[in-house]
Amino acid sequence: MGANKFNEELATKRVQMLAVMEANECSREQKLKDIFGIDMETATPRDINNADACMSRWRKLPAFAEAWKEAMRQWDFSDYVLARSVFRKGMKQDKDQWLAMNSAVNALSNASKRIFADESTAITVKIEGSIPEIGSPDDDNA
Repeated sequence: MGANKFNEELATKRVQMLAVMEANECSREQKLKDIFGIDMETATPRDINNADACMSRWRKLPAFAEAWKEAMRQWDFSDYVLARSVFRKGMKQDKDQWLAMNSAVNALSNASKRIFADESTAITVKIEGSIPEIGSPDDDNA
C-alpha cells in the first residue's frame, strides 16, 4: 500500500470555497459540482453522500468559520451601503415605506455590529504613577 497523498493546501482551498459558496447562498447542486465535480444526474448516491458528509465535516473546521465570516463581512459592507440608500430615500418620501424602512434599519443594525465592532469594543488602559521599590528576600535577613 502506498502513502496517503493528501494535499492539505488543496483541501484548505476547497473548505474556503465551500464557506464562500454558502455565504453566497449557492445551491447544494452547485456546491457538489464546483467543489467535488459531481453531476447530480450521473453521480451515484454513494458519491453524493460522501460529498455531503465531507461538507458537513468541513463546516466544523476553524478555516471554514474564518472564510465564512470574511465572506459575510463583505456582504455586510454592500448591504450596509444599500440599506443606507433605502433609509435615505424612505426619509425623503411622503408615502408609507414601513417595510423598506424596517429592512433598512435591520440591515444597518446588523451590519454596524460587524463593521464597527472593533471600534466600539476597544478598551484603553492607562497606568500612571511610579512603581514602588519592592526589594528582594536577601534584604530582609541583613
